[in-house]
Amino acid sequence: MDFDGKTILVTGSTRGIGAAVVELFLQRGGAVIVHGREQKQVDGALAGMPKDTRVRGVAADLADRDQCKALARQVGELDVLVNSAGTFREAAIAETPLDLWNETIAVNVTAPWVLSQALLPALRRRQGVIVNVGSDAAILGYAGCVAYCAAKGALVGLTRALATELAPDVRAICVCPGPTETDMMQASVAAAPDPDAARRQWASYPLLGRVATPAEIAEAIVFAASPAARYLTGSVIMADGGTTAGKHV
Repeated sequence: MDFDGKTILVTGSTRGIGAAVVELFLQRGGAVIVHGREQKQVDGALAGMPKDTRVRGVAADLADRDQCKALARQVGELDVLVNSAGTFREAAIAETPLDLWNETIAVNVTAPWVLSQALLPALRRRQGVIVNVGSDAAILGYAGCVAYCAAKGALVGLTRALATELAPDVRAICVCPGPTETDMMQASVAAAPDPDAARRQWASYPLLGRVATPAEIAEAIVFAASPAARYLTGSVIMADGGTTAGKHV
């Protein structure tokens, strides 16, 4: 299997896309470290998985740089770092408070940088891979989420800089999902004045006419980390159903 003998850390992996990534890495032979913000989230995720000695969990608030560094110290040897954790809160630019901006940047950009830096010696020893999970918001300027768009755009830049500086020892790739059936999207739909209309609108963005499942995005992320993608680095993979190719929102 592609990941026999490999160790993978997936941040933000107690639910949604991250949880689907964990499941797929396990199916393909990897040993996976599950991460959540709180220990109870991690425990709940592990309890829902088949008992497997290849899985362990860690808890850390990635908005806190010291906790990011503490997480890195728990990891040990590492082959793949998947920076999947993210935070998203809608707010018009005139109504975006500084604390929302700071938290969005901290989780979506600063944490991947801190973890990449702290885990670099381990990744270099294993000729490893960093996969950052971005968003179509890195390319499209969605109204009402300026902090998120800025953060995901910065993550693309971080990915390319990592690829340039760390080659040929470590590859770095950014996978950018489009609309995906996650808690994040469901919360956005539920908060809309007309949730049914909001759901239809989300589904209208991709050229494929529907939102993605977390499992579909996980396939792209695991591919990026696999030997099949060994000639890819600095790449931005738009796993968005064609949202950025043919439509603008």
